[in-house]
Amino acid sequence: MKKRVFRIVASFMLFFIFAAPSYSKNVYILCYHAFLDKKDPYSITVDQFRDQLNKLKNSGFTFVAFEDVINDKVTGNKNILISIDDGNHSVYQTYYSVLKPMGIRPILGIYPAIIGRVKYAMNWDQVKQLSDEGCYIASHGYHHMFLSQKYYNEDPVSFKKEIYLSKKILEEKLNRKIETMLYPFGVNSEIALSELKNAGYKYGMTIDQGVTPLPVRDNFQIHRYLMTKPGLKSVIANIIRHADTASKDTALQNSRETDLTLTSDGSIFNYPERINKFLTGALELNLKNPPEKTISVKHKDVKQKSRKNSASINKNKIAAKTEKKAQKKKKAV
Repeated sequence: MKKRVFRIVASFMLFFIFAAPSYSKNVYILCYHAFLDKKDPYSITVDQFRDQLNKLKNSGFTFVAFEDVINDKVTGNKNILISIDDGNHSVYQTYYSVLKPMGIRPILGIYPAIIGRVKYAMNWDQVKQLSDEGCYIASHGYHHMFLSQKYYNEDPVSFKKEIYLSKKILEEKLNRKIETMLYPFGVNSEIALSELKNAGYKYGMTIDQGVTPLPVRDNFQIHRYLMTKPGLKSVIANIIRHADTASKDTALQNSRETDLTLTSDGSIFNYPERINKFLTGALELNLKNPPEKTISVKHKDVKQKSRKNSASINKNKIAAKTEKKAQKKKKAV
C-alpha cells in the first residue's frame, strides 16, 4: 500500500515538473524618454538609439508591439518592446527616422497636461498621427505625479485626476481605448491599483528591472528597464547575455519557471535539487534590491546579498529630488 501511494505521489509531482505549462517566452521592455543631444541622464542622441536597436537586431532579437504581448502572439525568448515616456517632441521625428523604417511600433506614455502646451512636448496632432501609425498609447498620469499612498492622503482629488482625467482626455483626443498606465517615476501603490482597475485600466508598467515571462503573470507589475545615459551599454549587454544563456538551455529555463515558487518574503520552496545553483544565481539577478535574507533551499541556507543596480539607484535619487519639482510643475501648468 505504501509503495502504491509513493508511486501516485511521485507521478503527480513529475507531471507538474515536466508537463505543467512552461514559460519559455520572454520579452524585455526598454523605457526611453527623449532623443536629444543633452547632458541630462534621460536624453540620448538619435544615432545612439539607432545603434542600440541595430545591436539588438544583429544579436537575434525581434521587436514586438504591446498588442503582440497581450494577445499571446510572441514566440521565443529574444523579444524587445520599446516604450517611450512623457511625449517629448523628439519622439515624433525619431519614430519616422528610426522606428518606422525598422518596423518597430513602440508604446508611448503620454501625460496630457503638457501636450500642445509646452515647447518640449508634442502637440495633439502629432500624438494622434503616431497613434494612427500603430503606436500603442498609454496614460502616464495627467500631471506626471506620484501614484503613491502619500499623495492620495494629501490630495485625493488630484490623485484621481492622474488616473481618470488622463484616460478620459486621451480617449477623447485619440478616439481609442486607453487601458494601460505607465506609472510616473515607476511609483504605484495599493490605492493606485484599486483606482486603476475601477477606471477600466488592464495593465500597469513599472521601472523595476527584469525580464517579463509570457504570458504576463501580474498585469499591473510589468517590468521595464529604465534606459539612462550612464547605464545604456551595460543594460543592453546584460540583456543580450541573459537571452543568449536562456536560448542555450531552454529546458533549464522552463524548469525554473515551472518549479520555482516564491513566498511573499522571497523564500524559495518546491523545486528539484538539480537546479539549486542555477536558481540561486537567477534570483540574485531578478529580485530588485532584496534585503539580506536567508533563502530556504532544500534544507540548505544560502545568504542572499543585496545588489543595487544603477537604474534602481537612479530611480530612488530621482524620486527624492523630483517630488517637490513635480508639485511646482503641476501648479505652473
